[in-house]
Amino acid sequence: MKGPGDSPLVSVIVPNYEHAPFLGERLRSILGQTFRDFELIVLDDASGDDSLQVIEETLRGHPYRLFRNAINSGQPCSQWLSGLRQAAGRFVWIAESDDTCSPLFLERMVRPLQEGHGLAYCRTTSIDARGDRISSNPFWPDTFDPERWQSSFSMDGAELCRTFMARGNVIANASSVVFRKPDDRLLATLRAVTARSRCTGDWLLWTHYLMGTGGSVHFESAELSCFRCHDQTTRSIVSRQKERQRFAEYSSTIASVLRITHPWPRGHWYRVATSGSWDWLLYEYLFRYRPTLPEKLLIRIMHGPLRLGIYVRLLQVAGLRHRYLHWPTG
Repeated sequence: MKGPGDSPLVSVIVPNYEHAPFLGERLRSILGQTFRDFELIVLDDASGDDSLQVIEETLRGHPYRLFRNAINSGQPCSQWLSGLRQAAGRFVWIAESDDTCSPLFLERMVRPLQEGHGLAYCRTTSIDARGDRISSNPFWPDTFDPERWQSSFSMDGAELCRTFMARGNVIANASSVVFRKPDDRLLATLRAVTARSRCTGDWLLWTHYLMGTGGSVHFESAELSCFRCHDQTTRSIVSRQKERQRFAEYSSTIASVLRITHPWPRGHWYRVATSGSWDWLLYEYLFRYRPTLPEKLLIRIMHGPLRLGIYVRLLQVAGLRHRYLHWPTG
């Protein structure tokens, strides 16, 4: 583990906001890595809990840099990008403060980057607040292709984006990713495209990163990272107003992903929608927002290709349409 002034191969960035109950475990999972050529950067987004005390106690005697915001940013990706500006390593791991991982994580993820790949990520296990495995939570990319992520593979990053990212974010857990640090030009682009994104910044970041670098991706099928599900994540249902913002973000993100991955033909949205690839968003709309009947008919909180696609899908499948219209309202 490298101290200030050294030249690390990897920069480990830990963005934190009020995750004191999980932060100690996360930091210990980093300190316990078998791969040691890394620096540690901790970012605290104006936490009001005991996070700073946990950081100080857990990292006592270990080199690290701490950056603390005076005011909460409210945007996870802005913290990621702030960490990237501070990073001295060639490769970057954004280790979310409520997640954890295997001691072999960095060793296994750095290897494909040293072989020339631009981004490497692994299969992820869902755990609850106590750290117990949630067997009912599938690995999210399996939703889009039940076979693709069952074994390790490498592929062109742009191909991954064009094939899957318009359907959903198949690099769904930042903590499972290690990637080459982007240059200043790409970093500025990533900051612009993720600005004001609270729920979908990672989806935008990975797509624009891979399309911007032209590099390849390696996926490791071993479950080396754990994603923690609890009531303080951005997936938590807070209010109808927040859910309106969520689906507006989904709409904008899909439009952005389509523009960069399929600028022509522009009708690609139709193929994605009619294949059922956006059905998960339709069900999220029903479950999370609980729309009234007029809101089901008008779908005003969505826009662009996503809104058009949902209309087309509902017209296409009678059974789906019946279930949609008869789903309980809020």
